[in-house]
Amino acid sequence: MNDFKFRKYFLQKRTRFLILFLVIFLFVVKYDLVVFAAELTSTNFIIRDPIVGTGGGYGSSSSFQLISAGHNILSGVGSSTSFLTRYGFLYYEDEEDPTITFDIDVTSADTCSTTESGTPYTVALGTITTGDTKVSGATDSINSICLDLDTNASSGAVVTVFNENGANGLASSSVPADNINSIDGSVANGTENYGLCIVSTSATTGTLDDEGGYNADTCAVNSETNNVQALSTVGENIFDTNGAAIVGGRGQVSVQSSISSTTPAHNDYRDTVTFIATSTF
Repeated sequence: MNDFKFRKYFLQKRTRFLILFLVIFLFVVKYDLVVFAAELTSTNFIIRDPIVGTGGGYGSSSSFQLISAGHNILSGVGSSTSFLTRYGFLYYEDEEDPTITFDIDVTSADTCSTTESGTPYTVALGTITTGDTKVSGATDSINSICLDLDTNASSGAVVTVFNENGANGLASSSVPADNINSIDGSVANGTENYGLCIVSTSATTGTLDDEGGYNADTCAVNSETNNVQALSTVGENIFDTNGAAIVGGRGQVSVQSSISSTTPAHNDYRDTVTFIATSTF
């Protein structure tokens, strides 16, 4: 083979190689452009996010549930005017957005049925004497506390209450060591005590229940012989919804205080009470 023929042969081989490489390159580019995930639609259906695979399954026993998936044929929602199907890679429908609404109001009326009030939320007990126990209601013109609760939480909600002064109850701002104690038990003329009790509960859907020690108390507006629960800085559950969602829940809380002959006289007894609603989704 002479030199000229060798060059010609080499050029022909190299040209064929370049042409072959170009064809393969173009084929790969075209392949990448054609094969990709997309929604499949027609006038009657839509298939969202289709993928190719081998399938999955579902298993259960008395102690567990298993939803499994390998590579799936399709995933998403298919629908028409007469059917709806969900399928594919562990497809789940979006759950309802979790919500909770908690509102506090105060009223000197005997009921909380239509009460809507703004801040600040205050309960002024006025002048307490050994012969005049103070209690929420129209008789003494003292506010009740009204609590509204709504939640779509599958496990419901709990309302907790705690106070600033704990067992010291109502403490004097000028002489903090002087106080009206807060203990579980009755309020009555001549007996020092301060606390809360639940007058009533209601709900449009679901149940609002007295919780813990509040469930055992006797409580009524304008009554000067109610049983109250002691307040604490740690907190105690006062309401729950029996582990279920609730709509239109409303509870009426009475505030009460009485003093003894040894309770120091002050015009600045005060306490701060906090309510917290917590739901479980």
